[in-house]
Amino acid sequence: MKFDRDFSEILSSELVANTGGIISGTLLAIFTDKLYLIPGLFILLPGFLQLKGAIAGTLAARLGTELHIGRIKPGKKSRLIAENKAASFILIFFISLILGVMSYLLTFFIFDENYPAIMLIPVVASIISSIVLFPITTKLAIWLYKNHHDPDNVMGPYVTSLGDIESILSLLIAMLVMT
Repeated sequence: MKFDRDFSEILSSELVANTGGIISGTLLAIFTDKLYLIPGLFILLPGFLQLKGAIAGTLAARLGTELHIGRIKPGKKSRLIAENKAASFILIFFISLILGVMSYLLTFFIFDENYPAIMLIPVVASIISSIVLFPITTKLAIWLYKNHHDPDNVMGPYVTSLGDIESILSLLIAMLVMT
């Protein structure tokens, strides 16, 4: 009954994703007053939230593929895991820097606000977020595979919702550190 198992895995992961969306939306609503304090943060926010889920989701998909084809063995150290995490970290660092620069330029030219710290806020938040999200993504993908679940069915919604929650929290921490 592979169909039944796949359906239940996908359904449960989508329920988790929707719950995560509600939690991250609630966090965003609670801290909206803090977001108003930094010019351009609302320009930055959609791209930043998309960034974490996309890159962590890609990491999870790559790990799932490597597990399925046997290049990664659960319970054993793997150079491929370290390389994938490093590539994801480098990618998220540079994209968040580009996102920060674009937010700064748009804020400066459209709203005539000069707030250069907006360039570093997504970088700091991405570093904080990646320290938490990438190990969880790796461990969860391997755990699911070891327990006879298909990481490809489950990981996308899990890491996207976890990334949203954790991105908002890391963005708030970065704002506190930078201001």
